[in-house]
This record gives sequence, structure tokens and C-alpha cells, in this order.
Amino acid sequence: MRKIFLTAGIVGILAGSLSADALKNSLSKMIHEKETMPGMVDLSGLDRSAAPQMKKSRSSNTVIAIVNGHKIRKKTADDYLNQRTKGKVADFDLLPKDQRKRLIKELALPMVMADKAGKELSKQEKEAVYVSTWMRKQAKKISVSDEEVQALYDQLKQQAMERNTTNNIVPPFESIKNKMKAQMIEKKIMSGLMKDVKIEVAAPTAMPPMMIRKPTNNIMK
Repeated sequence: MRKIFLTAGIVGILAGSLSADALKNSLSKMIHEKETMPGMVDLSGLDRSAAPQMKKSRSSNTVIAIVNGHKIRKKTADDYLNQRTKGKVADFDLLPKDQRKRLIKELALPMVMADKAGKELSKQEKEAVYVSTWMRKQAKKISVSDEEVQALYDQLKQQAMERNTTNNIVPPFESIKNKMKAQMIEKKIMSGLMKDVKIEVAAPTAMPPMMIRKPTNNIMK
């Protein structure tokens, strides 16, 4: 028995070398997508009085840490702290010393991972991460409604029934709706990607007449 699925594979994408920033951003997104993870800074008991009293906050461009040669500026820490505390704290200098150090470790993690990945992943593996990141970014710009998915599902179901009503079993719409929607988005991305691509196929180089060997006649006269 066969199930009917829409197929739209990603074939023939030519990706350039993965930049360190792209890989670092991808790793950082995966790490920080969840609200909490083991070892993350506990900001629930933030004691501002324990933080050093400064006359004024340091400039957002101030380098607050260097991790394996990578500079972390205060603005990066402030933005991340603001995100982690949902706007309650947005100044890195307000954290006690131990929490500042733990926050720096969180920010350093994707940098360290990117360094390791850059050394240990093959070119093909890096390109796969690059393409996957680009595809996710493009997918956010494309919308496919449930009505569009339903229309395609009905079309495929009708075709299946017309071909053979006994050998084809079409799965329920709800069980494959999300998968079909993702594949429809992929198809739209690929169609747009290849729309203005110029492809020139080079013809084989013709051999000079003198290089063409004539068939020999081995029949004895």
C-alpha cells in the first residue's frame, strides 16, 4: 500500500563557504531558543544592591570580555540580559560579579562552539548548516494558508482515487497538513531561487579532423 505525499526535495543548491558569523549565529539561535538550560544564569534573585555602584554606566561599545580572541561588547550583553529578563534588567553593570561572569559564559558558548565546528566540520557539513539556516530564514517570509494545503490535498486525493481505488490509501488531512505545508513553502522558495538564474551549458569541444580515427578494415583481401 502506498501513501500519497507531495515531494519537493532540495536539489542542486550551490552554497558558498560558511562564514564564521553565520555558523555562530546558527548555533547561538539553537542554544537560546529555550527559556532555560542547565548552567544558565539565575536572574530570579537578582540583587541590584550587590552590584558595584558606578558613577555612570559604561559605554555600550566597551569591551567587557575577550573569549579566545573574540570581543564581547557591553551592548551585546545588555541586549541579551534585556531579553533574558523580559525587559526587567537591561544593564550588564547592574549584575553582581558572579552573575556577570556566568552571563559572559553563556554569550561565549556559541563562539567556542563555532570555533570547534570551524575546525572539525567538513566543507560539506558547513555548507549544509549554511543552507539550512538560509532556508529557515526564507521560510519565515513565505505564507501558505490551510486552504491552499487543503486544495492540494484534495487534488492529490482525487488523482489517487482515479488511478486505483484499492491500492492507494490517502492518510487523513490533519496527519500530513504540516508536512505538506512545509513542502509547499520549500517549493515556493526553490521556484523563486531559480527564477532569474542564468545557466549556460558548455558543449563538448569538437575534435580536430586529424584527431578523428577512421575505422580500419581488417578483412584480408
